Amino acid sequence: MSRVYVGNDIVDLGQHRTEGRATDERFVGRVFDADEQAAIADADDADLELWTRWAAKEAGFKVVSKLLGAPPPFVHRAFSVEWSGYGQGQETSEDRVVREGHVTHVEHRARVSVFLRPGSVHAVAFGSALGPLSEDEPLQPRVVPLESPESHWTGPLDVLKARFTPRELDAVYSLQSAAVRLGARAHLADALGVDEKRLEIVCDPGPASQRPPRVLLDGARAEADVSLSHDGRWIAWVLWVDTRTENR
Repeated sequence: MSRVYVGNDIVDLGQHRTEGRATDERFVGRVFDADEQAAIADADDADLELWTRWAAKEAGFKVVSKLLGAPPPFVHRAFSVEWSGYGQGQETSEDRVVREGHVTHVEHRARVSVFLRPGSVHAVAFGSALGPLSEDEPLQPRVVPLESPESHWTGPLDVLKARFTPRELDAVYSLQSAAVRLGARAHLADALGVDEKRLEIVCDPGPASQRPPRVLLDGARAEADVSLSHDGRWIAWVLWVDTRTENR
């Protein structure tokens, strides 16, 4: 199994800014290429089509940034979304896959699935530097409300900050950024079967939008990858863990 890199993006559909954007010609022209613009215009729900493609581009950008070793300039139109499936894949009472396909940037490609949940669209992407991956790669996505009583991230920001190491704290700039890191770190500890105190989610120096998170176990790179996202009422993450590795 090759190392897998993951990306994700959450869009809060309850925010006023998400309504009617498909009619904003300037916005649509800046973000989407001609084929994507046509697909949005022809869709039964143009706003939903727009936000599924937006989230896919954002998630794909995160994967490509890791494949390249550094983020490329994020020009949305340069990340092309092509759907291979509509309404296919798993369904639960909480979410369903509404789009499946690929995000392509130059020679790099990431697989992507977009989940429609009550009040949100969540895109999950993954890729590998060693070539194509199976469609059933064991990813572990989560979408949860920011305001979740008795959650791992309940409390004011100054209290939550005390739970991070200095390396982790460098990337914590808001309640949302703290919450998503605490949720993902607890999930990672469970997935890896280790004490959470052994784990860190850190970012290299640089602009906030160009600092992909890395997972450290006992200060060294773990055989795992994580992507973090938050928007409005929601925080979201996705994990990939190499199940061959013994971490205890």
